[in-house]
Amino acid sequence: MFRQPIHVGELVSFLASVNHTGTSSMEVGIKVVAENIRTQEVRHVNSCFFTMVAVDGERKPVAVPSLRPFTGEEKRRFEAAKLRKKLRAELSQRFEEAKLS
Repeated sequence: MFRQPIHVGELVSFLASVNHTGTSSMEVGIKVVAENIRTQEVRHVNSCFFTMVAVDGERKPVAVPSLRPFTGEEKRRFEAAKLRKKLRAELSQRFEEAKLS
């Protein structure tokens, strides 16, 4: 989700957190902030979600440790990630159905 442009000369930082883990996958949320180094103004410029699957040496999925959210913010991110996963599955199914018709 692009919110604002990043200008030449700004300091760019990436803040990441693991939001959710499945059996072999995890979702990482990434927040991108830009800072004007002269004025020290910090702006939220981009957010994204990165999902990856853990694999072994033979490229077969392997289990990842379960994520246990504790704080209110961790619980909010966890539930939002579950919803995004469900919506991606529904969207994928609709695309497959559309291809068949």
